[in-house]
Parts: sequence; C-alpha cells; structure tokens
Amino acid sequence: MKRMTKPLFLAFALSLPLLAAACATPEQDAARAQARLTADKAECGRLGFKEGTDDFSNCLLKLKEIRAIENETRSRELDRMNRPWWPYYGPGYPPYWW
Repeated sequence: MKRMTKPLFLAFALSLPLLAAACATPEQDAARAQARLTADKAECGRLGFKEGTDDFSNCLLKLKEIRAIENETRSRELDRMNRPWWPYYGPGYPPYWW
C-alpha cells in the first residue's frame, strides 16, 4: 500500500499548479480582455484600417466574431470527444446486456 501513495501524491502535487492557474481574478480577466483588444486594434491597423472609422470598428467586430466561432468549435469538439462511444438507447441506458 505504501507504493501506491507515492504516485498518488505525485499526481496531486503535479495537478495543484494547474488548479491554481485555472483560477483567475476579475482583474486578471480584465487585463486579458484589454490585451486582446490591444492586439485586435494592432491587427486591424496592420490590415490598413484607420482607427475611429466604421471599417476599423467592423474589423474589430469581425475579429471578435471569428474568436467566438473558434471558441464554439473548440467547445463542440471537446464535447464530442467526451461523449461515450455507444449510442443512447433510451430507458435501458446503458444497454440491457451490461
């Protein structure tokens, strides 16, 4: 039994920084959003749009839309990967032969 506690402790110790990194304060979220906006403004400027014009605003909106579509696609892909491989059979779920 003593052998099993070391890998378990090691797994817990390695996952602790990941759990801590997953927690973000509102200030960190706001800083991340501001950095994203700054990067988007720089990208629209590189594409040749002048700040303060309608085309510049449309560029920012398009980048935001693209990011939302990418997030949705990523979310659907993760959902698809986490589904069980067997289909849902109704009230007898899981199938009756299990």
